Amino acid sequence: MIPIQPLQRNRPARLQHLQRLAAWGLLALLTKVLLAILVEYRHYFPPDFDVAFLTGRRTMFVGWYPAAFYTHILSGPIVLVLGALLMFSGSRPHLRSVHRRVARVQMLLLFVALVPSGLLLASQAQAGPLAGWGFAGLSLTTAATAAAAVYFATTGDLQAHRRWATRCLLLLVSPLLLRLTAGLAIMTHLDSDGFYQANAWLSWLIPLAGFELWRRFGRLHSLVPPIQEPSHA
Repeated sequence: MIPIQPLQRNRPARLQHLQRLAAWGLLALLTKVLLAILVEYRHYFPPDFDVAFLTGRRTMFVGWYPAAFYTHILSGPIVLVLGALLMFSGSRPHLRSVHRRVARVQMLLLFVALVPSGLLLASQAQAGPLAGWGFAGLSLTTAATAAAAVYFATTGDLQAHRRWATRCLLLLVSPLLLRLTAGLAIMTHLDSDGFYQANAWLSWLIPLAGFELWRRFGRLHSLVPPIQEPSHA
């Protein structure tokens, strides 16, 4: 008979290898999207209302809107990069003090700058209130996951802390997914108000749902009993 035990043993290793490749590929793609967004910042100082995000927003770029806009676009990338650093340093005991200092800076920027400015901008979202509620939901959920991560860190429940910190990071990454799907929609001529409204919700709900499904799958997989060694008696 053909021995299948070695093949079964190698499946987890091959799966982990494929997961790493997929993760690095996704990281490279999201980094490219982030850099493309940052390149567009040259049109925002001073604001060019014929290019990029500010197209058609000349009439609303008054009052509190410019302050909220610049606060959001400056704090967003910093909070995201700090979140990536926290994810890297969280599992390394020798970086624990650095992890805490970075976390304090990130939380300060998130609660004082990113979330409030996001809520203000959501009230003037393109494509109307439905999209605005989607972006407001993103801001509020980001604040809730960050608060939960801080709470469980202070109570010493590190597993719960990591789960909520991961959710928070996924929400911080979701604007990159929104930009990526919006670009694909423009390229495929599917761009519309309806697509923008759906994207305002799905760009952050789908990553969260995917994370919860992955966690559930992992739990189910861990409950499967290990394969028994064949008896040679």
